[in-house]
Amino acid sequence: MLKQLCLISASALLLLPAAAAAQTAGKLGDEITVTSLRVVDAASATSAVTIIDAEDLAVRNSPYVADQLRAVPGLAISRSGSVGGLTQLRLRGSEGNHTLVLLNGIEISNPVTGETDFGILSGLNASRIEVARGEQSGLYGSDAIGGVVAITTADEGLSASAEAGSFGTKRAQLGIAGAKNAAKFNLSLSGFDTDGVDTSGTGGGKDGASAYSLLTGGELALPGDWTLSGLASFRRSDVEFDSDTDFDGALNDNDLDSTADQIILGASLRGQTGNIDHALRASFTDVSTVSNDSGNFSNETIGTRKKVSYSPSVSFASGGADMVVSALVDLENEDYERIDTDTLFGDPNQAQSFDTLGFAGEARAVIGAAALSGSVRFDDNDGRFDDATTWRIGGAYNFDFGGKLRVSAGTGVKNPTFTELFGFFPGSFIGNPDLNPETSKSWEIGYDHNFGSVQTSLTYFQADLEDEITTVFDASFNSTPANLAGDSERSGIEFAADWAVSDGLNISASLSDIQTEDGSGIDEIRQPGTTGSVSLSWASQVKDGMTGGVSADYVGEQDDFNFGTFPSTRVTLDSYVLVSANFAYPINDDFALTLRGENLLDETVQDVFSYNNTGAGVFVGFKLR
Repeated sequence: MLKQLCLISASALLLLPAAAAAQTAGKLGDEITVTSLRVVDAASATSAVTIIDAEDLAVRNSPYVADQLRAVPGLAISRSGSVGGLTQLRLRGSEGNHTLVLLNGIEISNPVTGETDFGILSGLNASRIEVARGEQSGLYGSDAIGGVVAITTADEGLSASAEAGSFGTKRAQLGIAGAKNAAKFNLSLSGFDTDGVDTSGTGGGKDGASAYSLLTGGELALPGDWTLSGLASFRRSDVEFDSDTDFDGALNDNDLDSTADQIILGASLRGQTGNIDHALRASFTDVSTVSNDSGNFSNETIGTRKKVSYSPSVSFASGGADMVVSALVDLENEDYERIDTDTLFGDPNQAQSFDTLGFAGEARAVIGAAALSGSVRFDDNDGRFDDATTWRIGGAYNFDFGGKLRVSAGTGVKNPTFTELFGFFPGSFIGNPDLNPETSKSWEIGYDHNFGSVQTSLTYFQADLEDEITTVFDASFNSTPANLAGDSERSGIEFAADWAVSDGLNISASLSDIQTEDGSGIDEIRQPGTTGSVSLSWASQVKDGMTGGVSADYVGEQDDFNFGTFPSTRVTLDSYVLVSANFAYPINDDFALTLRGENLLDETVQDVFSYNNTGAGVFVGFKLR
């Protein structure tokens, strides 16, 4: 399959008018928000950033953000079962809780586990996604070792879509936005339901999933060029799942389910006094998850994050350089609670609270064709963990023949999560309150080239992770987290290309080869060495509104553990190619019929050992034009 994908990629690239600034460094004319305290134009970006805009999202037309992200170099998706189930994102060989995820500027990870489950984001009406790869703790603090994903939702006009198809799947979305005088508003609703598949693969009952959400926001222009904006969101997901109850390494057909409720509230105030630009932000995130066994309460976790921040910034010219100097102070409080009926391995009922006070500074300069950036952050962890100082520096040079050379380096930190410190999920997982934070340092060098309609990017990176947190098992299948001795090493090459063939035809491709080893030199689990993507989008130049897209996403072999043996045995999960396609046909000026297919080659997909995924699926629907 890798040979097939490489042939497809090579064929596409041979069509380019020359060897192939870059999708990974920002498309030309784009502005980037995720790597700085203020907006940066793509030409000034000093590290690898991928932008997925509305046109890119339309190629797959998938309601699942995780599947849209498969086009990003250096990124891997781990889905435990069918869509709606636990879905983790791994950037550059990092773990699922090493990537910070923002929704309209607000962190949305679960404070209990420290990671974002992309399974509950099904149906999210995203209009733009930015992905910054590599350590970003110099601005964001803990949680950003692998990078940052920033999702922006649509907030213009009227939109609506609905579809139904394989696996008993139904989904619908409605969005409306408008403006009156000095005020803007938007409201979106989405719903999703699927019968799913038997996750255990034993021929038992199907494990379904459903999710619905409400998101509303607004903006008010105030006197003196100040702007007040706000956001409120509620999302609920219900997921059925199987587990290994007899500890033989394979899932059993169980009657288990969980319900997750997520509440997000946020407000920001922006304005100018003199030559100082001010940005104030406050946010509240609450995630509660209730798990049941055969309809009976099993456990509940509740995580709450409250955060306030203030960032001033000054722009000025000095000595031929255009300068932007910014600062940030933020206060974050996270509260955790666990309620459990299983007391076999100790009292799981816990309530804890963490506080962090962070200070950051950033300077950016553009001197002719050169761009320089640097940031440093100090986090006071209130004695819970050692205080942390992290940083990132970078430089870029734009050649007059269309090339751009960039280099950057940085450090990152990830504090242990509530579950790692205090357990107990599952009940035999016993927390370790003596864990040290994970720390990382990395560097990268990249070259981007622009041939007008063709943009390409090539990046090489190396990263070392210290005090990696892993799970250790004993003969009774009890487990506990521990810090690994030695450095975990990660390195790789990431390539991306985008070719606007004509007004109605676009081809894009990416390919990554990443090596990940723990402190003992053994490959990390659930980290495919090779991933790649090829996609083609088409829009009719004869019939307005008739569009189509096809993509092939390759995931190479990856290792996992069979925990049914003691000690556990290493297994290799097969590679696979996911082919998807979509087509829209306008029936009038207002409506279009849609046809979408997933996993059209009906590949056997397994990202986690013994977890069965969905096969080929076809979905029919409509959307407002």
